[in-house]
Amino acid sequence: MERSRSVYVRGAEDGLVLGPVMAAGVVLTGVAAYVPWVAVPALALLASVPALVYILLRRGYAADGCGSSLSALWLQGICTFFFGGLLMAAAAYAAIRWGRPGFVAEQVTAAAALYSAAPDAGAREMGEALGRAVEARILPTAIQVALELLYAAVFSGSILSVVLAAVIRRRHRPTKQF
Repeated sequence: MERSRSVYVRGAEDGLVLGPVMAAGVVLTGVAAYVPWVAVPALALLASVPALVYILLRRGYAADGCGSSLSALWLQGICTFFFGGLLMAAAAYAAIRWGRPGFVAEQVTAAAALYSAAPDAGAREMGEALGRAVEARILPTAIQVALELLYAAVFSGSILSVVLAAVIRRRHRPTKQF
C-alpha cells in the first residue's frame, strides 16, 4: 500500500476547507454586534468546527490505511488549524481594517458602558479603565486582533485535535489486509 501525503500537506489542504468556515463565523460574529439575528448562523458555523475537523482527520487517517499514529493525526490537526486560522485572521483583519475601522473602539466603548453601570465596584473600575483606554487611544489594532485570533485558533485547535485524534484512533481500528 502506498502511503498518502505528509501530514503537513494534508493539514494545509484541510486548512483551505476549515479556514473559510472559521472566517465566515468570525466575520458574522462581528456583524452580529450590529445585526443580532446574524449571531445564529455565526454560532452554527463556529459550532460546526469540531465536526468538520473530525471529518478531515478521519479522512486523513483512512488515507493512511488507519495506520497513522496519534502524534501524526494531532500534527495534522494543528496544521489544519494553523492554515485555516491564517485565512480566518486575514478575513478578520480585512473586516476590521477596511470594513468597519471603528469596530474595536465601538466594542470597547460598549463594554466600558456595561461595566460602568454594574452594581459591583470592581466591575465599575473595569469600566472606567476601559473608558480611559478608549480616550487614550491605546486599543488593539486590526492586525493585533487578527494575530490574537490566529493564536487562539491554533491553541484551542491543538487541544481539540489531540482529543479528536484519540477518538478517531480508538473508534477506527486498522483493518487487516491479506
